[in-house]
Amino acid sequence: MPPDTTHIPGQTAPPLFKSEINKDSLINALLEEKYREEKSEQKTDWFGALSFPLFIMIMVIALKWNKIGSFLGWKDNRKRKRVLSEMDENGLIYDSLLTQYNSYYKSLPFEEKERFLERTILFRKSKEFRFYSMPEDEHIPILISGAAIQLTFGLGNYLMDYFEVIHVIRNEYVMNVSQRTLYGHVNHNGIHVSWTHFMHGYNDYTDSRNVGLHEMAHALHFDAFFGIEDNHDRSFKERLTDFSKEGMPVLEAMQTGMSFILHNYASINFEEFWAVSVETFFENPGSFKEKLPRLYEEMCSLLNQDPMLPQKVIKNEILH
Repeated sequence: MPPDTTHIPGQTAPPLFKSEINKDSLINALLEEKYREEKSEQKTDWFGALSFPLFIMIMVIALKWNKIGSFLGWKDNRKRKRVLSEMDENGLIYDSLLTQYNSYYKSLPFEEKERFLERTILFRKSKEFRFYSMPEDEHIPILISGAAIQLTFGLGNYLMDYFEVIHVIRNEYVMNVSQRTLYGHVNHNGIHVSWTHFMHGYNDYTDSRNVGLHEMAHALHFDAFFGIEDNHDRSFKERLTDFSKEGMPVLEAMQTGMSFILHNYASINFEEFWAVSVETFFENPGSFKEKLPRLYEEMCSLLNQDPMLPQKVIKNEILH
């Protein structure tokens, strides 16, 4: 190993090359090195010129492959496998929970219960549940998801994809701006539900007051108009227009003081009229149909279900 070169202050620095080296050889060596560097730069430029188109090509292939996978149902199959695995592990627990607290689920035939459970698990997995002033409980998201699936059981779109978060608050709460006390509300930040009042709604399933169904009705309306639209959403909005044409005269009559089976909160505006109609539709379908038969018929068409039918759903083909 050669010794280190030492530069002593005050002396001339040592030459870079030994004097014995031929100058021509040195020049040739430098030219060859420069040539190699230029070739290397050309290769780098060539790769850089191709890298972006190559990146675009890979992205296009990936997107097409993703679409092919969706078309062939690979994504759906993976989701279904995860759901089936969840059902194998916790299905009996969820079934017992929904049977105890959700009268709608309890009345379903076995085959429909299975579909209800699958949808409930998928809905649960698609949302983040945040708890306030109460401990987290893994059963709470299942029951709240069940309320959403009850409302959308006859629809092709049931995940309400616009919403990523569901806020669960122990009791009623006060809005800072309006200073109103609420049992639940829906806005761009998510679905908000008072757990105490959610349970009151399902414990008494005859009074046409159900916070879970009420807020999910608002969420469904919100999702249809602000979410990413597809054929199911367009069809739903068309049917909602038919429902509003039938419902507006009833709403206007209620605003003049007339009384119907719907409780008075429905008279505030059309959004509340719709949500209250949903509560009454599920909890008091017989009386709803008797008192407001045409509105009941429009509600059945809108949601593609009739709570008085054993299987609930009217047209299964709309689900595909």
